[in-house]
Amino acid sequence: MHTDAARESSGAARGAALALARFLFPSLCLACRRRPLERVGQGGVCADCWSDVPPLRGHRCAVCDESLADRTSGACGRCLIAPPPFLALRGAAPYGGTAREILLAFKFRGADYLARHLAALMASRLESRGGFSEVAAVPATRRARRRSDHAAEMLAGALASRLSLPFARRRLEKVRETERQSRLPLSRRESNVRGAFRARGRCRGHVLLVDDVVTSGATARECAGRLRAGGAQTVAVWCFARASRADVELELASDAPLDEP
Repeated sequence: MHTDAARESSGAARGAALALARFLFPSLCLACRRRPLERVGQGGVCADCWSDVPPLRGHRCAVCDESLADRTSGACGRCLIAPPPFLALRGAAPYGGTAREILLAFKFRGADYLARHLAALMASRLESRGGFSEVAAVPATRRARRRSDHAAEMLAGALASRLSLPFARRRLEKVRETERQSRLPLSRRESNVRGAFRARGRCRGHVLLVDDVVTSGATARECAGRLRAGGAQTVAVWCFARASRADVELELASDAPLDEP
């Protein structure tokens, strides 16, 4: 039989635990910043916001996953004229709304623990017939890594664990600094990353290349080309968010570049 003292002690312990949880973890959703978190284990994002992350819809390029304006099936004009070195690029969500807020929290607001949640969503939505030999990441420079700007590497590691695949953490290396792609018009992005990466070691088999967000696809093309030159038989690219060219034009015009907080 519980005594009054025991009940008071138990209540105090629960209160202390609740206070500690509120100190260590956000009390409001990282995405909407309005709804309180009612459950643990969701990465600081409320259930409604996770449910609000839409899949990519509409007519899309069969190769690079770019949105197509009409009902034309198959590849977009760019992929027909200049086929990329990857087999296919696939995104789990459009870059906008809830997906964008979750990604910004992950990349810029210290929510590194979201990596496994984003990886779980990607694994559940993106086609995987198996056969990948390893997972590689679009790399960050040492300077970027020092400021904790290595979201693609964290996401790739979490996805490799989710898929039970080897993670080739340093398979790709960024050998020179580049301007942030999100600050450049589409016309300059390819030249900005040309020659900026190299593959380390001997790539073998089928490589899954992971990035957090893809916009023009220039970085994915350059990295996939380095992997192929390094011996990879094929390269597939997965990203959490796929931005469209319309997104780029809108955000550059509003002076709010993609992936900037």
